[in-house]
Amino acid sequence: MVQVCSNKACVLLSANTVDIREMPLSAVGKDDVMIKVESTGICGSDLHNYSHGGVGTPITEPLILGHESAGTIVEVGSAVTGFALGDRVAIEPTMYCRKCHNCKTGKTNVCRSFRQASLAPTQGTLAQYYVCDADFAIKIPDAITWQEAGCIQPLAVAVQLAKRAKFAAGQTIAVFGCGPLGCLVMATARAYGVSKILAFDISKKRVDFAKKLWADYAVVSPKAAEGQDYAGWAEQFKADALNAAGVDSWGVDVAIEASGAEPCMHAAMTFTRSGGTYVQAGLGRAVNSFPTFQIVAKELDVVGSVRYTSGCFKVAIDMMAQGKIDLKPMITAVFPLSRSKEALEAVRKGEDLKVVIMNQQV
Repeated sequence: MVQVCSNKACVLLSANTVDIREMPLSAVGKDDVMIKVESTGICGSDLHNYSHGGVGTPITEPLILGHESAGTIVEVGSAVTGFALGDRVAIEPTMYCRKCHNCKTGKTNVCRSFRQASLAPTQGTLAQYYVCDADFAIKIPDAITWQEAGCIQPLAVAVQLAKRAKFAAGQTIAVFGCGPLGCLVMATARAYGVSKILAFDISKKRVDFAKKLWADYAVVSPKAAEGQDYAGWAEQFKADALNAAGVDSWGVDVAIEASGAEPCMHAAMTFTRSGGTYVQAGLGRAVNSFPTFQIVAKELDVVGSVRYTSGCFKVAIDMMAQGKIDLKPMITAVFPLSRSKEALEAVRKGEDLKVVIMNQQV
C-alpha cells in the first residue's frame, strides 16, 4: 500500500473561487486502483463549473474540479486483475452503472444513473491522486506524453461523434466551431479517411489553426446583413463557401455543429445535402430555433452526440500511438496545479486552444 503524504487538489468553493488545498482520498476497495495523476486537460464544462459554482445548481460543499486526466497506478485492489503498479493509464471520468437498459445495450454514455467526475457530488480528478474502479482505467503506451494524455478524454468524445456521424472515406464534411471539440472532430475525420473538411468559426485565429492542421477550406463565418433572416443568410453562406471550396452545390455529406450557437445550427442544416447527416454536439442555450422543414424536405438524419461509449478511449489511444492523430499542436498552454485558477481564466479568455494542468506540480 502506497503512503500518500499529500493530496493537493484544485477545489471549487463557489462561483469563480477555487483553492489549492489538501483533500481526503477515498480508500482503495478490492475492485479499485489508486492513480498518481500526472495531467488534466481543461474544457468548457470545467469553465462552466468554475463560472457558475456548479452545474445546474450551485455546489453545497467543496468540489474537486477536473475530468480529463491520466496518470500512473500506485495501488491495486485485491480483486483487480490486468493492472500492475506503474501502469500508465487514462481515466474514464463517466462512471456508468453497467446494469440499466442503456448500459446493457451499449449506450453507456446515456446511462440512467451515471456519475461524472467533477459533477457534484462526485469529486473530480484535478488532484495529485485519484481512486476509481479499475474498469475506468485504460492503459496508455509510453509513446504518449503526459501532456497529450491529458487530452485523451475529449478525443474519445470525438471518436463517439465519428461513430454517430458514420465517418467514412470519400465523404465531405463541414464543421461549425473550431474550438477543441471541433478541432478534435476534424483530426478524427482525417484519421477515418474523410476526403474534404470545411471549417468555420467567428475567430480568425482558430480558423487559421484548423486550416493549418486539418481543414481543406476554412474561413470566418460571415455576418448576416441588417434585417436578413437565418434562412437567407445560411443559403448565401452555403453558396459562397461551397463554391470557394470546390464542393458540389447540393451540400456536404455530414455537418457537425460544435459551437452551440443558434446561427450555426441553421447554417449546418442548410449545408447538409439531401439524405445527409447533421450532428449536434455543441452546447449553448437549452432551447433554440431550428429549421425543422429542412429535416423533412431533405430527409436528413439528425443525431446528437454526447460523451463516449465503450471502446472510444481505446480507439483514441490507438490512433495517437500509431501517429494517425497528433494532439501536441493543440496544447497551447500548460500550467502547474498550483496555478489552476490562471488555467481556468485562460480558458475563459479563449485565446488558447487546449489548456493542460500538470497535477504533480504544486
